[in-house]
Amino acid sequence: MYLEAFTTFFSELTDTRQSAKITYPLEDILFVTLCGVIAGAEGWSEIRDYADGHLDWFQQHGYLCDGVPVGVFQGSCRLSC
Repeated sequence: MYLEAFTTFFSELTDTRQSAKITYPLEDILFVTLCGVIAGAEGWSEIRDYADGHLDWFQQHGYLCDGVPVGVFQGSCRLSC
């Protein structure tokens, strides 16, 4: 299935966040963000709205097991290379 391919591919990225502060895997954040943008979300608040509206689907597929992150989709998430 394509979901496993996404996780496998993106799990190879180095997550530079402080491990003690990580609640959600990087793959979850990237996947939900990608889905939201493909669905037409423009900005973090719309991505969060998308995640809220599709939470059951994400959880059925192993994503967002702890619910939708609050701070991540409010622009406080900074991903750097």
